[in-house]
Amino acid sequence: MRLSFSTNDYLNTVIRDERGRRLYSISSAGLHSKTTITKHGSQGDDDVIGIITWRLFRGAKIWLKATGVEVAGNSLLKPKWFSSRTFTGPDGKTYSWNLQSTNCRLKEERSGVELAKYHKRNRDIMSPSHAPYLEVSPSLSHMLDYVVVTFVYAEKLSQDKKSAAARASTGGAAFASGGGAIVASGGSACGC
Repeated sequence: MRLSFSTNDYLNTVIRDERGRRLYSISSAGLHSKTTITKHGSQGDDDVIGIITWRLFRGAKIWLKATGVEVAGNSLLKPKWFSSRTFTGPDGKTYSWNLQSTNCRLKEERSGVELAKYHKRNRDIMSPSHAPYLEVSPSLSHMLDYVVVTFVYAEKLSQDKKSAAARASTGGAAFASGGGAIVASGGSACGC
């Protein structure tokens, strides 16, 4: 399943499916201090499924409608090594977002099979142009809300880490809100 983003800014975008139906809206207010993820139903019913409050030195807080509880970002997506963030899905399986690669990737921890991958906008003249999109295996359709909310958090950590590394390489002060990187191994169930 291909979830297309309306803009390059994953913190302020509309996500549509292959048929162009609006599935989710992601909006961030006040210098991206708070990000709201809204799910759009087929009957025009909108439902806030997640809110991420970004806090510079104390770590993010994430509220998920599925649990009704606000938790520290590091407790929902637990750091693993310096390279990934893991979480337990509603199906009881452990999943891991790879933060180091060029594009965030999600794999099922036990099998190592890649289940989702973020593709940034491509404007390269050597390959087909496309808007940013998240490719998700149909096997995750039962927990797509979790995938979208955890993706937003993982991609922000990945971008913060890259920005900090760039500042450090140019002699600037480096600060990262956390995250890390591993290379996904195993097969790909999403055709990524």
